[in-house]
Amino acid sequence: MSQDDRGHTPITIIVNARSHPWLEKAITFEQAVELAYPGQPPTDQDTFTVRYSRGHDGHGTGSLTAGHSVNVKNGMVFDVVRTSRS
Repeated sequence: MSQDDRGHTPITIIVNARSHPWLEKAITFEQAVELAYPGQPPTDQDTFTVRYSRGHDGHGTGSLTAGHSVNVKNGMVFDVVRTSRS
């Protein structure tokens, strides 16, 4: 993988079974949702659940809520589920 302008080499994270290169130290709830559902802004009827696994020691598995983030590591897995009320 190539480096960015700051000399950082991207890691690979998995979001809903798709690989994504990632340059940041952490990922927010909102960024995970955008990777899972690109270009699909949430509506008032949508609820998202973000769960992760294969994280850092002590934070290997868990969930993210709006406005929060988690430090990432290579191979970390995120499952983002969108539920729409009708």
